[in-house]
Amino acid sequence: MMRPSLLALALCIALASSIALPARSQGTEPASRAAASPSAPKSPQAALLTQYKARYQVSYRGISGGQLESGLHPGTVPNQWLYESRAYPNLLGRIAVSPDARQRSTMEVTAAGVRPLTLVFDDGSDSSAKDVRVVFDWANGRVSGSAKEKSFDFEVPRGTQDSVSVQAAMIFDLLAGREPDSYWILNGAKLQQYRYWPEGRATVVTPYGQYDTVVWASQRDGSNRVNRVWHAPSLGFVPVQAIQYNKGRPDVQLKLVALELGPVGAGK
Repeated sequence: MMRPSLLALALCIALASSIALPARSQGTEPASRAAASPSAPKSPQAALLTQYKARYQVSYRGISGGQLESGLHPGTVPNQWLYESRAYPNLLGRIAVSPDARQRSTMEVTAAGVRPLTLVFDDGSDSSAKDVRVVFDWANGRVSGSAKEKSFDFEVPRGTQDSVSVQAAMIFDLLAGREPDSYWILNGAKLQQYRYWPEGRATVVTPYGQYDTVVWASQRDGSNRVNRVWHAPSLGFVPVQAIQYNKGRPDVQLKLVALELGPVGAGK
């Protein structure tokens, strides 16, 4: 059982975003890109989002692999937001994933919703074998980049999200009172469609506290895996728990252990 748990931790950065539920189709106008900063002014639509940094305990079938830190914050230009993740593997988890692994999605947030601009994943090693680089060209409706040292360039439908921006897209839509039903997501170099559905409300106990949540599930057609995410309305719909099930059995689980809402240092 040791080997599957390490593989699951190696996927934890991608999992934290891929199990988050995306929203409906967004706009297609081009937007500028810049480096991360929390100082950019917000549009009325982008103001729906709340800056946060969260830590999750990651486990595979009850075996802990370490923690995952994910954060959402505004960039340096109006309507720009960034979603960033990094892993904090424990001693066991370091066999499979580097503590230097990083992932960042840069996106534009307008009245239409969340639209990804770039995605960068670096596994923290000297090799680029697992790295991902993505650039969306919304003026021409295309995406290009490289994944696992293979280049790609193809058309994408309006509303496509990358495997990280879907987190912000779901939070945005829940805050706006909208509900997702299906979505196209770019996973590496593959464009895949997922369906989504609500599963009611539930009270969840995490190491950070107890919260009333709304539960959402997603599944790719033909897959045995179902992803469920528990969003807390009292925290601006930040996820407090996420579980991926394989043939009905819980495999990978994330539970909230720490959270900062607003500018860094605000705390609980």
